Amino acid sequence: MNAHLASALTPIYPLAYAAQLAGLDSATARRWVKGHAYNYKGERRQAAPVIHIVRPGAPINGDLSFEELLTLRLVRAFRDKGLGLPTIKKAAQIAADKYGQSNPFVTKAFRSDGVSVFLELGKQAAVGNERLLVNALTGQQEFRDVVEPSLFRDLVFVGDTPGQWFPLGLEHSVVIRPDQAFGSPHLKETGIRTDVVADAVIAEGADDAAVKAVAAWFNITEQQVRDAVEAERAWHLKAA
Repeated sequence: MNAHLASALTPIYPLAYAAQLAGLDSATARRWVKGHAYNYKGERRQAAPVIHIVRPGAPINGDLSFEELLTLRLVRAFRDKGLGLPTIKKAAQIAADKYGQSNPFVTKAFRSDGVSVFLELGKQAAVGNERLLVNALTGQQEFRDVVEPSLFRDLVFVGDTPGQWFPLGLEHSVVIRPDQAFGSPHLKETGIRTDVVADAVIAEGADDAAVKAVAAWFNITEQQVRDAVEAERAWHLKAA
């Protein structure tokens, strides 16, 4: 196993923190990672975790890896478009079988050929009111309209392995990568964590003078300071 792959699979994100970075509330992330019980026609059943579908045998009580964090992000994108978890799980299983990958949603293969997953899904048993949504995702442009903006447009691969995620976009300096800053969001090529920068700005009054002062302290640009503040604000708003 190469170093990049090992770091992408290393569990380093506590569930609540992974939820925050993925734009989820903790309760939803917990259900997706650990599964949940529900009642069906008077019978108590257990829904399988989404993470177990994409990576069978993954522990459900420990921290999440970078790949699992990205998976939560993409599942959230599908849910935002109206796909139910059972449909997403079916898609993940088809993708796993098709590409021979244990975590198929965050692979180059899925990015380039994910349309075929939904073509196959559409041939299977009816998926209720979601059939139209599934059918929409069988067009290349429609698929990219969902997947690219949600994750892949801002994801940099190292070989076939996701290596860097730029949550504000590649044109900004905030990056998350599992092999630097212990996986925390930071400013690229500096290793300075975004929360440290944002907290410093708040402490200094959160105005333009504060941005200028913090930039001087850390020897970074004012735009880098603003990127850090923007990222931290977005994550905290989503977690609220």
